[in-house]
Amino acid sequence: MQFLDKLERKFGKFAIPNLMLYIIFGQGIVFFATLINPILLNNFSFSWAHILQGQVWRLITFIFIPTSLEPMWFLLMVIIYYSVGSNLERILGTFNFNFYYFISIICTIIICAIFGIQGNIGTYINTSLWLSLATFMPEMSFYLYFIIPLKAKYLVYIYLLFMLWDVIGSSNKIATLLQIIASLAGYIIFFVIPLIRGNKFKIWQHSNNKQKSKSRTKSDKVDKVIKVAFHKCTVCGKTELDDEDLDFRYCSTCNKEYCIDHLKFHDH
Repeated sequence: MQFLDKLERKFGKFAIPNLMLYIIFGQGIVFFATLINPILLNNFSFSWAHILQGQVWRLITFIFIPTSLEPMWFLLMVIIYYSVGSNLERILGTFNFNFYYFISIICTIIICAIFGIQGNIGTYINTSLWLSLATFMPEMSFYLYFIIPLKAKYLVYIYLLFMLWDVIGSSNKIATLLQIIASLAGYIIFFVIPLIRGNKFKIWQHSNNKQKSKSRTKSDKVDKVIKVAFHKCTVCGKTELDDEDLDFRYCSTCNKEYCIDHLKFHDH
């Protein structure tokens, strides 16, 4: 996508590498803080009314609310989120993954502000990552509880079941459905739109091509370093690259370097 390429050229330097690691680290802090004082959790949740009153940190802190406060489930979700997020960043590239995540946050905030949705609104954003990875790597395996192998493509069915359950059980089904769609903003931009245009793997190929280009550039630089000549005759211009057996010496009179053929016979 051209507009993403333009954005990356302008703002790529601001992209956060290993974004999912920072999010998980933040969730860990909130998790342990909540164990100490459960009331603190309310200060991190999204609330548009409180944001308008000056509690602007709620615009981002909801992302750090864990999906579950049960230690076993928390650990399991952390492992899954990190695995999914890091793989997506590797596939899409750091900037594209940042854009994917933050555009989903922005769209979710807008919908929740309009419909007055409060609480942990970041869960849908994180679970949408399952759908993205399953689209790119359907045969990739996860080990549920470190024992049961589960292919990524089955995460799609789990995701759809969770979303359907939430919509059915919601008192405001339209608002919940729109919130889910908003959380999929990144998925729509990176997967649905290219799929409609017939460019399903365009982003992946673009990312890989950039990596290959960097590898070639690095290789070329190495080759250039290896081929640098350290000796050059002042008269004939020959270097050790022209003849490996050619010797070079400095003239003590003119302090210039010559090959052995011109060392004794040159003008000062």
